[in-house]
Amino acid sequence: MITTDIVIVSYKDEEPLAKCIASIKEHCTNYNLIIEDNNVDNRGFTKAVNDGIKKGSAPFVWLINSDAIILEGAQQALINRFDYHEKVGIVGSMQLDFDNQDIIRHGGTSRAFPGGVHKGGRVSMGHCKDPEKQTWVNFASVMLRRQMINEVGLLDEDMFLIYSDSSYCYTCRDKGWDCWFEPRSRVLHKLNASKTVTDWHKKDMETFMRKWGITYSSNSFQYSLLFQKLDMFP
Repeated sequence: MITTDIVIVSYKDEEPLAKCIASIKEHCTNYNLIIEDNNVDNRGFTKAVNDGIKKGSAPFVWLINSDAIILEGAQQALINRFDYHEKVGIVGSMQLDFDNQDIIRHGGTSRAFPGGVHKGGRVSMGHCKDPEKQTWVNFASVMLRRQMINEVGLLDEDMFLIYSDSSYCYTCRDKGWDCWFEPRSRVLHKLNASKTVTDWHKKDMETFMRKWGITYSSNSFQYSLLFQKLDMFP
């Protein structure tokens, strides 16, 4: 029985993608692997993810970045978290540093806007060791309940690459679904941050602001009541 549709978006990543797939084959079971190739016609991350989700039918959809490496037990730990409550709709993994697996690059989140901020620390010091509800999680390794997707819909394709993950978490939470961080699910991920602001960075940010009623004046952001509500710790 297929329990998990695994969706990976590929773009100029032949070597890391091969390593990612090898880790999936080694550590995962009962899955349908869906690779969305963006190399010929770059649809953007968000549309490619949605196209991949639509190709599957499993009860859980696992979105994995092509530069992530799956560690043993990561898949089952995500699935187990959904058993906690029927309204658990989104579960994100702990993301560890490639070169030093004691360093936590994503152990849950805090601020989503104007720039996403991740919680971190060290595994050896017991940081981020407890599963917790989150306002949002990074989609480099995240599992979604298909029942939730069928009810809420897909990611917002008006956001080409960034903000679509946090926006989707806020949309689903507004519809009554919970978003969780699961520390027993662990992957390796670099979390490279681009220092270059491109046109699509600006466009995605402006789209996020319009969607959630965020404005900017007098050198500060003003937030809508809905966004303030959803931005509070759940």
